[in-house]
Amino acid sequence: MGKSGDILLTGATGFLGRYLLGDLLASGRRVAVLTRGTRSQTATERLAALMDRLAISPTRRLTILPGDLGAVGLALDRSTHDWIGRHCRQVLHAAALTSLRGAPPGEPWRSNVTATQHLLDACTTWGIADFHHVSTAFVSGDRAGIILEDELDCAQVFYNDYETSKCAAEQRVRQAPGLRTTVYRPSVIVGDSRNGYTSSYQGFYRFLELADRLAGPRSSRRRELSLRLPFTGTEPRNLVPVDWVAQAIVHIVNRPALHGQTYHLVARTPVPANDIKEIAEHVLGIDGVAWAGPGPLHHPSRLEELFLDQLREYWPYFAGDPLFDPRNTSAALPHLLPPPVDRAMLARLIRFAVADNWGHRERVKPRGRNAVDCVHYMEHFFPESARQSALVQIPLNTTIALDVRGAGGGQWTCRWREGHLQEVTRGLQDNPEFTYRTSMATFSAIVQGRQSPQEAFFDRRIEIHGDIEQALMLAVLLEQFVKEFPYEPAQPAEVCNVSA
Repeated sequence: MGKSGDILLTGATGFLGRYLLGDLLASGRRVAVLTRGTRSQTATERLAALMDRLAISPTRRLTILPGDLGAVGLALDRSTHDWIGRHCRQVLHAAALTSLRGAPPGEPWRSNVTATQHLLDACTTWGIADFHHVSTAFVSGDRAGIILEDELDCAQVFYNDYETSKCAAEQRVRQAPGLRTTVYRPSVIVGDSRNGYTSSYQGFYRFLELADRLAGPRSSRRRELSLRLPFTGTEPRNLVPVDWVAQAIVHIVNRPALHGQTYHLVARTPVPANDIKEIAEHVLGIDGVAWAGPGPLHHPSRLEELFLDQLREYWPYFAGDPLFDPRNTSAALPHLLPPPVDRAMLARLIRFAVADNWGHRERVKPRGRNAVDCVHYMEHFFPESARQSALVQIPLNTTIALDVRGAGGGQWTCRWREGHLQEVTRGLQDNPEFTYRTSMATFSAIVQGRQSPQEAFFDRRIEIHGDIEQALMLAVLLEQFVKEFPYEPAQPAEVCNVSA
């Protein structure tokens, strides 16, 4: 009996994957989704929640297959392998780890290379020969000039493990015997062209979020951010909206005559950095950011050093994106051109990100058995330890405030004179130089050494009101203090809210 024509989709819960799932179902396809559960949700619950968010009605054309690309055999039982072999004739592999920073041990190789090999091996078992692979245009590495779609291994040097792993995965796909492979190489994927929606805040968004954070809390007034950046303003940024990328892939997947090629899914006209800056300044209400030209900044301020350090993984891309030739894509999709990421779309993208708080979700949770007694820490442990710490060697003369919100939190003001902590008093006193505002969960993570104060600020877990540059400099000192005097509660404590 022949295959029924289902397509097996991986990565359906990812940013691009959810659009692929919606468009495949909208095109009438039967879709089998291979996904794994989490500690809090089964694979079925995870997909059901996703479909609810996307307003996709339950359908018999969707089959959920709990599995794990990281496991040999995909953690599928024999009956599931048999089912796939009987029903599926195509695979669309969109699962990947796209982060350029902070990858766990073994990553991104495990997610981008090993997982792809496991899927290729399974295709041999299933008898599937039609394989569609989502790669990235940045397998070009450090190449200059025009990048063609049929080029891959050109002795290029890669800027990071993400690029290296995606190139290795694409090589394995191309070398797999018995497969007809179609490869999609999107450039920088941004939010939905129609409403700005995104669930991924990397790259393009990372620059804007950092500027928004360093400019201080938003208000009705424009904010001043004295920041020089090593750009001319003419650097091209190749941005493509996620909805168009998904539409392009699904259109090609559903047309066998277009299979077997590589497609650059890229912008017709890249966006100059100056357009992004001008729209971001308008939407975010920020003044003071200036171009300083390429190369190292002359006598950078501490704020400029912090900004650039947080973007270290993007330094290789500062000069602009390569020139990608999309002739295969243009020939296959003459009626489906990428929408221009113009100033109006940029404004939509940024406004959504602001409304979504840059995708911020409180992930750090205090563990019940290690719950921090905030009152004890601030009024006993911290002042006693601070007077014995290396902080006394630094001539601090400052008054700061701390506002810890949530059950067990409170408010305190701390005064240093000539490096000595003079007092810690309850409540927010008048005119501190700056105030740290955070949640009880983040406070617990910091004092137990599970997250640094600077990381918490750049992850939007701490708000700073007042002199941000000075506050971040003190945060470095406080990080050293926590390493010197980590807080380890002996047992859970009854905690109460403290107010002025």
